[in-house]
Amino acid sequence: ALAAGVEMIYADFEFIKQFPAAVEAVRAAGKQIALATPRIHMPGENGYHNNILRLKPDAVLVRNTGALYFYLRHRMENPDAAHPRLIGDFSLNIANHKAVDLFTEVGCDIVTPSYDLNIQQMVDLLGKADTSKMEVVIHQHLPMFHTEHCVYCTFLSEGTDFTNCGRPCEESRVSLQDRIGMSHPVRVDEGCRNTVYNAIEQSGAEYLANFMELGVSSYRVEFLEETPEQVHEVIDLYNRALRGEISGTQVWKKLKATNQLGVTRGQLVK
Repeated sequence: ALAAGVEMIYADFEFIKQFPAAVEAVRAAGKQIALATPRIHMPGENGYHNNILRLKPDAVLVRNTGALYFYLRHRMENPDAAHPRLIGDFSLNIANHKAVDLFTEVGCDIVTPSYDLNIQQMVDLLGKADTSKMEVVIHQHLPMFHTEHCVYCTFLSEGTDFTNCGRPCEESRVSLQDRIGMSHPVRVDEGCRNTVYNAIEQSGAEYLANFMELGVSSYRVEFLEETPEQVHEVIDLYNRALRGEISGTQVWKKLKATNQLGVTRGQLVK
């Protein structure tokens, strides 16, 4: 991603011990980095957020209100310290302009619209909200659900939890196969929770022109298991579309051909 010229990297790793190397690489390239919080914040888990603050990222991708409260309180308690920008992720369920106002007024610097919106609902939202404070995800493997049931512990271990499972998640990769044979990747987090991602990427490329006309200037592309070559090609396609060199429809068609399994038009389709 850095080689492709991306200015802001989001690090969303399974284990917090992977963060320092990412921060070091991004700093060495003179770019900016945001670190992602876990999707769920349980009591007693503030250590994760303290570790993020110690790494001094440029921004934090905040995924729940518990984490948001932690970082806002840290700002209030340390008014003279440097603080990372707070980027509210889709899971805050920002589905209308009132929610945009609520989260930006309370302290989010940027917010991400909910994934529940189709293209007409997204246009309605962007037409009434301050788009300078919004970031749209235009390419991703949709996270379909999160669970505290650990597939890795259950099927790759004789243990019952992290104390005796042997941490097979650090060595293996698991997918769940659906009734039509698609394998949906399962990833863990530091709290041993699992996230199941859609096997096929979704693309909002066809609606880039709509978003740009409405003033959106910040876009996110998310990767999961792509090769370096695929990462570079996908980023290049979206950059060309943002510069007006190719249309969003051309991006979608090229991605479908490039990735063989193809991409879907995603949740934005009416």
